[in-house]
Amino acid sequence: MHRSKRLLRILIGSLALILAAGCAQTTPPDSGNQNEESKAVSGQEQSKQSITFQDDTGRTVSLATQPKRIVVLSPQLLDLLYAVGGTAIARTSATGGNVPEQAKQIEDIGGITTVNTEKLLSLKPDLVIGSPNFHRNLATILDTSNIPFAMFNLSTYKDLKEKAPLLGKLSGSESKANEELAKLDQRIGQYVGKVPADKTPTFVMLNVTPSSVSVQRTNTVGLEVAKMLKMKNVAESLEAAQNSQSTAPYSLEKLVELNPDYVFILIHGAKEAGEKKIQSDLSSQPAWASLRAVKENRMTVLSSDLMLSNPGFRLDESVAYLAKLVYPERFGNGQ
Repeated sequence: MHRSKRLLRILIGSLALILAAGCAQTTPPDSGNQNEESKAVSGQEQSKQSITFQDDTGRTVSLATQPKRIVVLSPQLLDLLYAVGGTAIARTSATGGNVPEQAKQIEDIGGITTVNTEKLLSLKPDLVIGSPNFHRNLATILDTSNIPFAMFNLSTYKDLKEKAPLLGKLSGSESKANEELAKLDQRIGQYVGKVPADKTPTFVMLNVTPSSVSVQRTNTVGLEVAKMLKMKNVAESLEAAQNSQSTAPYSLEKLVELNPDYVFILIHGAKEAGEKKIQSDLSSQPAWASLRAVKENRMTVLSSDLMLSNPGFRLDESVAYLAKLVYPERFGNGQ
C-alpha cells in the first residue's frame, strides 16, 4: 500500500516536470515568430503606402506615404487632380486658367510663372507638382528644402492617360481615375466613329501671341484632336523651331505653298492682343487672301479653352467642337 502511494507520487511529480519543461521550451520560439511576422506585416503596410515614380524631366520622386499637403503650380494639373478626387492646399493663378470650384478658396501663391517661393516653402508641402515648361528653376530650391517635386506635361491625350492614374494614386483614388478615362474613351469613340471614311482634310494650326506667330508641328492637344478626326497636319514635316520641337517658324510664303483646306488659329494670352496680331501679321497681308481656307471661309479662331490647353476629362468636348466645324453635314453647324 505504501509502495503504491510512493509510486503514484513519483509519477505525478514526473508529469509536472515534463509539463513545466514543455512550457519553458515553447514560449520563446512562439514569441520570436510573432515578432518576425509583425515586422513582415509592418513592412508590407509601409510598402503599400510608399509611392515612387518618375516625372517628365526624368526625376525620380519617392514618397514614404501618400501626400496630404499638395501644392499644384499648373492650372491644368490642378483641374485634373480635383477631377480624380484629390485636393491641394495651394495653387497658382494664370490668365484664362480654369480653377475648380473646390480649389478657389485655397492659398494662392502667385502666377504660374511668378511663384512666391517664400510663401510656397512656408506651407511645408509634402509634394509640389509643376510643369517642365515653367518650373524647372524651382527644382534646386525645393530639393535643398527636402520637398518632393514632380514636373509633368499635360499636352496630349497620351499625357492625360498617363497622368490621371498617377494623380489618382497620389490621391488614393486610382480606380476613380481609371473609370473616368474609360468613360472618356467611350464618349470620344462616339464622335470618331461617325467621321467620314472617304475624307482627309488638310489643315494648319497657328499659335498667335501678342508678340509672335508660330506653326504647330506635333505633340499638342489641338493637333491630336484633329488627328482623331482623320485630318492631316501639313505642317508636321516643317523644320522645328530652335527652342521648341512642337512648333515651326511661321512663314506666309510657306503657308501659301502648303495651301491647306483649313487654317486654325489659337490665341495665347489676352484675346484682344491676339486679335490685333492676327490683323497686323496675317489678314492684312495680300497673300493671305489667296489661301484656299480663307477664300472658302474655312479660317477659324478656335476656342483656347478646348483646343489650346488640355481640358482633361472634357476632351470629348474638344473633339465634338472641332468635328462640328470640319464635318457640319455629319455633326451639325459648329458656329
